[in-house]
Amino acid sequence: MDISTALPILEVKGITKRFGKFVAVDNVDFFIRDGEFFTLVGPSGSGKTTLLRMLVGMEKPSSGELKLRGNRINELAPNKRPTCMVFQSLALFPHMTVGKNVEFPMNIRGVKDSDRRTRAMELLTLLHLNPYRYYDKNVTQCSGGERQRVALARALAYDPDILFFDEPLSAIDAQLRKVLQKELKDIQRQTRKTFCYVTHSLEEAMVMSDRVAILRAGAIEQIGTPDKIYASPKNAFVAEFMGEVNLLSIVATEPGKATWEANLNRLPIHIPVDPTLESGAARKLLIRPESLRFLASGEVAGNSIPVRIINEFLLGSRIQYHVEVVPGCNLTVERLREERTTATEATLGWEITDSQILES
Repeated sequence: MDISTALPILEVKGITKRFGKFVAVDNVDFFIRDGEFFTLVGPSGSGKTTLLRMLVGMEKPSSGELKLRGNRINELAPNKRPTCMVFQSLALFPHMTVGKNVEFPMNIRGVKDSDRRTRAMELLTLLHLNPYRYYDKNVTQCSGGERQRVALARALAYDPDILFFDEPLSAIDAQLRKVLQKELKDIQRQTRKTFCYVTHSLEEAMVMSDRVAILRAGAIEQIGTPDKIYASPKNAFVAEFMGEVNLLSIVATEPGKATWEANLNRLPIHIPVDPTLESGAARKLLIRPESLRFLASGEVAGNSIPVRIINEFLLGSRIQYHVEVVPGCNLTVERLREERTTATEATLGWEITDSQILES
C-alpha cells in the first residue's frame, strides 16, 4: 500500500518539553500519515521517549501543539485518546490467561462475552498464536516472543487510531527479534493501522519503517524513508547512525580536489565538485563500505590508494574487510563473498560519484 499521499493523522507543531532548565525536546515539527509505520530513532538521551510520552498524553508539552485528525489534544488524558501504547515491559496481567488479557479492553467497554471471545480468537490467529492452544493458557507460561504477541493482540483489541510502541523488542534475543520485526510490519500492513515506533536500533528502523525521524539532543536531524536517508544523509551524525560508514576528514584545495587528513598524513584525493566549498574549508567525506573495491592490476578508479588488509569478517553473503591506509587510519570495505581476496596488500579504489561531502 502506497501511503506517501495519505493525509496526516497526527501533527506535531513546535513541541517543546522542559524539565526545569533542561530542554528534553526542542521545538519539534513533524506529522504522521494515516496508515503509516513511522519510527522515532536515536541514541540514549536523544529525547525520543519523552517525545513519545507527550504523543500518548503521559507528559504535557511545555509549548507547541499536538493535533489528532485536526483536533488539538494537548490537554486530553491518555484514556480519552483513541490511541494505545505497547510498553517495553508489555504490562500484561500475570493473573489472567492469554485470552482474558486480550479481551480486557473490550471488557471495560462493555462488549458482550461471546463477541469478546470471538474477537480475541481472531486476534490471536492474526498474531500467529493458535487460539485453541493459547486462549486458556496463563500468560506467565508464555515465552518472551509469545508475550510480545499477546501484548500486541491486546493493543489491537482497543481498535485505536494509532498504536505507539516504546522499544518493545529490546529485551528479546536477536534471532527472535528479526522474526518479530517482520511480523510487526506484516500485521501493520494487514490491519492498515498507524504505528508510531520508538527504538534505538537502526536495524528495526530500517526493516519496518515507511519513514524514519532521527533525533539528537531533543531535535530532529532528518526525516525521510530509510532508503532516502541512507543514500543522502544530512550530516555526519545521521550518516554514522544509519549504518557503517567511512568518514574522511578533508580540507578542500581547489574545485574537485582535497587533502585527506589521515592521522597526521595528508593524502591528495578527488572529491565531488561543490560550488559552495571554498578552498581551505574542512568537511567530512562519506564513502559507504560497499562503494570501495580492490582494484585489479591495471584497473583505474576516480581515487586509488595502497592499503594493507588487516582483518576480514564473514557476514553471510558478504565479507567485511578492515584495511590500513596509514598507521592509525583504517577503512571498512564490504564486498560480495565471490569477490573474496586472499591478498594482504592491495590497491583500494572508489569513484568520485560514490562519495558525498557532509557537514560535520
